[in-house]
Amino acid sequence: MTTRLTVFLFSALLAGTAGAAAGDKTDVVRDLAGRVGPIVGSALACRDIARPRIQIIVDKFTAVITEASSNEAERSDLTQALDRSVADGRGAVTTGRTDCRSADRQLADLERSIAGPGRGQVWPLLSHHLRPPPLRHRPHRSHRSAPAPRSAA
Repeated sequence: MTTRLTVFLFSALLAGTAGAAAGDKTDVVRDLAGRVGPIVGSALACRDIARPRIQIIVDKFTAVITEASSNEAERSDLTQALDRSVADGRGAVTTGRTDCRSADRQLADLERSIAGPGRGQVWPLLSHHLRPPPLRHRPHRSHRSAPAPRSAA
């Protein structure tokens, strides 16, 4: 369940937070850093998980931090929060609280959230909110060609 909430929050932030107040964005990103960081950290502790996969998540989250921060102090604070939670994730693997199979699955969930519906993925938690508007009804066209326009003779 925690992974799904993380996917939801991360997706929402990537979709844009322009309407949120600066303090609200910072609080949401700080909370999200505490959720994304352990996933990234546990993946980093696993040798079988490809580093480019992890780097994509880190790059996306760094962009979210930059967007949510109104100054360097906020950016530094959010980056430190992420770093602490990444360390917690590494520790979870090294102490046996989680395993690399779980880390890989959670990382895959985050990857799917970033890919979004544009790459054929459906966000189960968001699907009922993200449905496109209904298409206008168009009459069915038959395969027969339309009659030629009559000339005004």
